[in-house]
Amino acid sequence: MRLSFTGEAAFELHHPVDRSVELWRALMDLGADLGIRPHGLQALFGLRLEKGHVIVGMDTDLDTTPRRLGMDWAARMDKPFFIGRAALERTAKLPDHRRWVGFTMDGPAPLEGAPIWSNGEIVGNVTGSWDSPLFGRALLLGWLRRTPFPDRVEIDGREAVVTPTPFYDPEGRRARA
Repeated sequence: MRLSFTGEAAFELHHPVDRSVELWRALMDLGADLGIRPHGLQALFGLRLEKGHVIVGMDTDLDTTPRRLGMDWAARMDKPFFIGRAALERTAKLPDHRRWVGFTMDGPAPLEGAPIWSNGEIVGNVTGSWDSPLFGRALLLGWLRRTPFPDRVEIDGREAVVTPTPFYDPEGRRARA
């Protein structure tokens, strides 16, 4: 399958488990002249953070909606029917006091789950964090759960700035390559 969990042009290969080593070796050999290198889950999670990709169950709650994620574009309300349409129509009319947003900050990335503070009160939590070698600072995703949504917050005793996502390749040129 062609997919892009990391925001890069990527493929997910489904194959018989007993041929995994053979497939791995073939891919590494065929990609050697392209500089192919393996990576682990930490790099994968870091790349997804740079793109602002959501992980359902890690970045979401039971009542998360595309609007709260800043991903209204993902649900085409002009379609006549789809599962969940009635719920999205109903919740669109309600005031919304939660947003999933990006943050940047200097210093080491705080732990996932760290509280987000504003004016001496906890207003959210971090769902993902990464020390980005590309940007030279910490990138975070997390929830703001109170309005008005602040532009600057405190995480781990340090200032973090609300920053639009994706942090990297906002036009998606690399993923469409």
